[in-house]
Amino acid sequence: MLDARLLVTFLATVRTGSFARAGAELSFTTSAVSQQMATLERRLDAVLFERSPRGVRPTPAGEALIDHAGAVVGRLVDAREELGAIAGGRAGRVRLGSFPTATSAFAAAAVQRFSSLYPGVELDYVDGESHESLARLHARELDLALVFEFDHWPIGTDYDGNVRCANDGFDYVDLFDDPFYLVVPRDDPLAGRDRVATEQLSGRRVLGGPPWGPDLRELCSRCGFEPSFEPSYRTTDFNAFQGLVAAGLGVTLIPRLAFGSIRDDVVVRPLDPAPVRHVKLAMLTGAYRSAATEAMAEALVTAARNHLPKTF
Repeated sequence: MLDARLLVTFLATVRTGSFARAGAELSFTTSAVSQQMATLERRLDAVLFERSPRGVRPTPAGEALIDHAGAVVGRLVDAREELGAIAGGRAGRVRLGSFPTATSAFAAAAVQRFSSLYPGVELDYVDGESHESLARLHARELDLALVFEFDHWPIGTDYDGNVRCANDGFDYVDLFDDPFYLVVPRDDPLAGRDRVATEQLSGRRVLGGPPWGPDLRELCSRCGFEPSFEPSYRTTDFNAFQGLVAAGLGVTLIPRLAFGSIRDDVVVRPLDPAPVRHVKLAMLTGAYRSAATEAMAEALVTAARNHLPKTF
């Protein structure tokens, strides 16, 4: 018989691509993860990972095990959650994933309201990128998650363009569209305009790219030019990009949800047309949903639809 704990470690290793990162996620040492995977390989009489200095990746045998391991672990998680709900009534646990700008703009308020209505429910809250939350949902590590996608960038794709989790197999609730705005230095000629046409980015150095870059490239292509992305600066922090813009290193785009932290030395202007990210609530199709999970989903939907973002 296989130890389910070995399967949990196996799935974490596949997801993170590293014994060290899997260990950090599961509170194990790198050596402990390596030993567990060696034990699993011996029990199955199969090599599950290709090992290299850059990390590990599943072999064909490892790929074959992923769905089976996910199904076993998922059923065990469902059993634990369902029995806990039956035994505890309004007690239990809800595991929620989000992304930083959603947390700041409306999700934190939803969490506060939920906690006041269900004080006996334990809430685990994890901020991260959308592809990370989707993978955690698939691994049954989250019950629901706030995520976003673009027309040309699926939810499960990381910022290096790698598909970390397929988009299917989930139930989505569309919440709202979050348009991106142009950020320029305060002394930039475009700062004096009420709106900026996308074609005015021609010849401009654009800081950033993934995940909104492909959508901007498509919009620029319709205007007859190719945007000039600056690849030297890589960050996922909108405040960091604002600092780079203020230093005169280029222009960038930020979503409306990020308007709570606009610097004084930059100006934000509507871009027409602009990339738009589609904010959604995601849950794994077929997974058990406790009454507390459904209540958390309702709180998030209500908070999102009541949210009135600041505009410029």
